[in-house]
Amino acid sequence: MNLHLKGKRVFICSGDTDLGAACVIEFLNENAQVNTTVLSIKKIEQLFKKFNGDLYHKNLKIHETDITNFNDINLLEDQIKKSEVLITHTPSPASGNFIQWNEKDWLNALNNNLVSVIKIINLALPEMNKKKLGSILNISSMTTLYPMNNLELSTASRTALEGFIKSIAKKNEFPNVSINSILPGYFLTDSLEQYLNNQTESKKNIIESELLNKIPTGRFGNPKEFAKACCFLCSHHASFFKGQSFLMNGGQVT
Repeated sequence: MNLHLKGKRVFICSGDTDLGAACVIEFLNENAQVNTTVLSIKKIEQLFKKFNGDLYHKNLKIHETDITNFNDINLLEDQIKKSEVLITHTPSPASGNFIQWNEKDWLNALNNNLVSVIKIINLALPEMNKKKLGSILNISSMTTLYPMNNLELSTASRTALEGFIKSIAKKNEFPNVSINSILPGYFLTDSLEQYLNNQTESKKNIIESELLNKIPTGRFGNPKEFAKACCFLCSHHASFFKGQSFLMNGGQVT
């Protein structure tokens, strides 16, 4: 299937995460022009090597910047406004006992996973609307539908963003811009692998078995297949989807 993404101006947040890097590589494979933000050049180098990507691709521009910082977002205003495809993605806040978190913890989570993303969307959406084309896809988490213990910082802030995404998607002012979210479950990312490898061998096997028993497909997701789904959802073939939250978790419900 030709996704007709050749030459499309794509802006991807957090290209130094597994899912972000996989998306960058897949859009480059579709011959799109990609801008991405990273906190660590070293990390995206490692991920591109892991996923067999070309870090020096002629259509790739990497911005070493904090996409949750308003000053840094302002520096990228021109690139964001020119984008025809916008993928928002921010790192998850820390896990832990919510009773022990203070006001600063909550405000940081809300800024990083809600307010900063709204600012980015507010820059891109009016320009897409003027051009009468565009796709916005927010990478969220399955926990917005199926909350998990000790992830309240993430769940609260990401669920709020889901509400915002659905609300603006239903407005009649943006008929030619698709606005959706994708909710990944357990994917074989560096963070999951690190978590498992930090356990003793026997405990690692128990934890991995318990996780896989919750997933009807019997396996973890592959970031590459996630990226292919994102490319499709940002293509003209998916332009009739709007305000949707696409759950991609192998059928897991708990």
